[in-house]
Formats: sequence, C-alpha cells, structure tokens
Amino acid sequence: MSTSLPADVDALIIGGGAAGLSAATWLGRYQRRTLVVDAGQYRNRFTDQVHGLLGRDPISPSALLAQARADLVQYPQVSVHEARVSTLERTGEGRFLATIDGAQVTVGRVVLATGVRDEVPQISGIDAHYGTDVHHCPACDGYTARGATVIVLGSGEHVPAYAAELLEWAGAVCIVTDTTDRAFDEAQRATLAEHGIGVVDGVAQALVGAPGALDGLCLEDGTVVEVQKVFFSYAHHPTNGLAAQLGCELDDHGQIAVDGFQLTSVDGVYAAGDITPGMQLVSVAIAEGAVAGVACATSMRGHRTTEHGPSPAPPTRRFTPHR
Repeated sequence: MSTSLPADVDALIIGGGAAGLSAATWLGRYQRRTLVVDAGQYRNRFTDQVHGLLGRDPISPSALLAQARADLVQYPQVSVHEARVSTLERTGEGRFLATIDGAQVTVGRVVLATGVRDEVPQISGIDAHYGTDVHHCPACDGYTARGATVIVLGSGEHVPAYAAELLEWAGAVCIVTDTTDRAFDEAQRATLAEHGIGVVDGVAQALVGAPGALDGLCLEDGTVVEVQKVFFSYAHHPTNGLAAQLGCELDDHGQIAVDGFQLTSVDGVYAAGDITPGMQLVSVAIAEGAVAGVACATSMRGHRTTEHGPSPAPPTRRFTPHR
C-alpha cells in the first residue's frame, strides 16, 4: 500500500476490487505508472466465499484480493492508496485532475471500477448471517442452496423472476414481501403458485438460528417462517457519482455504458466490473478489468506519458480504442 500520492500518473484506477486490481495488473505489465485508489467498499466483503472462479473455487474474497495485491508488487509502476476520490474533472490538455484525500493528482487515463452497493434487509441478525446463509446473488450462491428451503425477501416487480431463478437449486421457494403493502397482482401470484412459489405478506423482523444453521425468519406479527437460506433483492445502487461528474453515458439502471474495450462515452475513461451492464460475477469483473487495463495502456502508444513511463512505441491500429 502506498503512503504518499504521486503528482502525475498515466492511469488512475478508482476501486480496488477484482476489476480494479485486474486492470492494474495489466497496466503494470505495460509499464504504465498507475495509481489504484481503494475505499475498501467491496460488494462481496460480507461473503464467506467466491465461487466458480477458475483455479480458485472456492476462495474467500479477502484472500483473493490479498493475493492480487501481493502479485502487484512485481510491477513497481503500480501503487495502491487507501482513500477516496472526491472529485474528478477533465483539464484543457486532454488529461484529468483528481482530488484524493485533499491532494490533486494529474491523470492521463481513468478506469472506473467503483461497483454497486446493495440495499440490505434491516432485520435482526443480518450482520451475523449475511454471506453465510443470507445472500443477494443467485448465480453466485444458488448452488449452496441446493435442496434447501429458501425465502426470497423483497417486493419489487423483478422479485417473482428472481425467486423463480432459485428453483434451479432450492427444494422449496417462498417470497416474504417484507412490506405492509400488498405486493404483486393476482396474475403474478397465480403464476408464482403454478411454479410452487408461495407468497407471505409481512414485514421481516429477525433471523432465527445460528449462522450456518438458520431455521426460521420471524415476522413482525410473530409468525415464524421455516427457512434454511435467505436471498434478498431490494435495490442495487451503482456507485456512479464520479462517472456523472465526468459526463459518462449511463443506462436506465445507472450503470456506465461501455464499448467492447470497456471505453465509456468520455474519451480516456474506461469502466469495468459491476458498475457496467451485464453479468455481475467476480470472474466477469476480472475479465473486464483485464480488457480495460490493456485497452487503457495501449491507447497511450505513440506518445510520452509520465516521467517514469516507457519510451513511446509506435501507434498501432489493433489496440487503440482511444477516441
């Protein structure tokens, strides 16, 4: 971890999760002076294990990131600073000015890997159970719920389809709406019933049982619904404030629109991971980070970058997505 900030870098990566560290790895391999600014707000920081990652299945999120940081040591051009970027703006020279911990850093390229923040149920016991037997991602953790009795918490219009996805693994699925308002119309409830998915209208109050041995969900009226695994889906908020500052195009869900090179609508700004549209898996974030890192590095071909950067290679067409 860096303790001091450089004044000028080729690339600034905002976010030190899987996507950001993957981008940093490849920028390091291209010998670009790179600064990773990490606020530590990883989406999966409450999760016990990352699943489905080739060659590392399973691995804890903390172990994965620790190994990735350790691997960056071989690239002396890359530094990691634990802080937040408060402002980010373009300068008249086609570069960017970032404010980090009150200091200003001049930047040639930007990779946004700021992720998504999930709205978590406000129920007793959630801190102890989240990541063990309470989850937000069916693709990530559905396999661990095979044969189990599963409750889905939530009442948004997307929840019926979300609950149906869990039938891939669960022995039984029931939706607890966690609201005082009646959720879902009669047609939706009839379709859910056809698939064997029950609906319980009520506000969730507390999880019953020890972490790893969940056996019930207590509602405000005292009803206890049997459960072994809980999945929830309320709201998922893309961390897009810096993208908005720069004027990056966002989709209808607030995620950053990118092309095949992870390049945003703003020249010189790339984005990777859950902040971009598409499947939200650690393995996908790593791949997108690699694409962003290589594209970002090769977009600087043909001209001198920072004082410590490599001699400029001749520009090529193959990897020059920079507009």
